[in-house]
Amino acid sequence: MLLSACLRRCARLLYWIPVTIVIMVVMWSYYAYVVPFCWILLSSSTQKGVFLCLFHVCFVMFSWSFWKTLSTPPSSPSVEFQLSSSDSLLYEQERGDMEKSPILLEISKKLSVHTRKAAGAIRFCHHCQLIKPDRCHHCSVCQMCVLKMDHHCPWLNNCIGFSNYKFFLLFLLYSLLYCLLIIATVTPTFIQLWLGKLFDSCVKLHVLFLTLVSAMFAVTLCFLLFFHIWLLASNKTTLEWLSVPFFVDGPASEAFDVGVRANLSQVFGRNKSLWPFPVFSSQGDGQSFPLRWQMSSYSLSVMNGNGHRAMEGSVERASQRVSQLGDFRKIWITG
Repeated sequence: MLLSACLRRCARLLYWIPVTIVIMVVMWSYYAYVVPFCWILLSSSTQKGVFLCLFHVCFVMFSWSFWKTLSTPPSSPSVEFQLSSSDSLLYEQERGDMEKSPILLEISKKLSVHTRKAAGAIRFCHHCQLIKPDRCHHCSVCQMCVLKMDHHCPWLNNCIGFSNYKFFLLFLLYSLLYCLLIIATVTPTFIQLWLGKLFDSCVKLHVLFLTLVSAMFAVTLCFLLFFHIWLLASNKTTLEWLSVPFFVDGPASEAFDVGVRANLSQVFGRNKSLWPFPVFSSQGDGQSFPLRWQMSSYSLSVMNGNGHRAMEGSVERASQRVSQLGDFRKIWITG
């Protein structure tokens, strides 16, 4: 028992190795840009001041979003999705999925749950002993169910989901801007060093590696950022892109897509002045989401500034629809 506990702690420490590597690279890039490049190589005071101001703005926004993405814990479902002691006992007494499915279906009628397994059964987490809300998945690394889980990022040692998806998108954006700024400002000096016009070996190595590393990260971040922008515009998570969500009446890849404007508003909020900053402003509670067939009422509510009230009404109507279809499925299962 003690040995297994020690192994788990060692594994947790190993998970922080990628994060440590990222932090060390960022610290080195800060030193390489400020000291060897700006203070040693640049002779113009005006150019030096402009470059340092732009660099520190990008560095602060990048560090802020990185810290928020790293430190914000993923959100888990509320208590109402967990089985009560009596329901859990009744569930465990049944044998086979055919008998257990009607029990979960009966309990889920009280909840706003629309997604199903591929076979039509209620999505239930045996580890956390709860009915999974829509877009919720269990993370084997974090050992918990995560609301609107996108993926587990080893470079951040954290799950990306409802609570920090906005921070993650801003982290990608400011990381790319950070790399592009370094490339744009250092490239002329990089060319001079490459042609052998500057001979300080220490400075030359810092500038050469700074440009190459920034270019390498910029290419990777560019693809990753545009991929997540596409996911954001179509209101999908990475997991939903890999595996289409199922509903009572079958799979629906575009089920949560309620229009680009409403999709952006769900993640970044209605207050556009908060969009550039890594502060939480997402809409909803992460447990219920408007569906595509509710698009007209939800889009109108966003335009009128009454998104939360209309969302509750549309979700209630959708729940009634699912309950009716669920009753039909229950009759079909039990014969």
